[in-house]
Amino acid sequence: MSTKRPRSNPKPLPFIATGAVIGFILFAAVSWFGPNRDEGFDVIYDPGAALGYMSMLGLLLGALVGAVVAALFTYRK
Repeated sequence: MSTKRPRSNPKPLPFIATGAVIGFILFAAVSWFGPNRDEGFDVIYDPGAALGYMSMLGLLLGALVGAVVAALFTYRK
């Protein structure tokens, strides 16, 4: 008789949600505290708009990274 427990796969949703939150925080911080890139282009972005766009980009990329990490943990031999 084998006493091995069956392997359980991790749930991907916590990985995706955690990645999205980390990406949101990271990209929002870069947007808020990052360098001013408006010099020389005669374009002025509202800081709130830049924060919104960067935060959404962070959500998407963070969720993508979290999904890849979950897939790598699921595909172990």
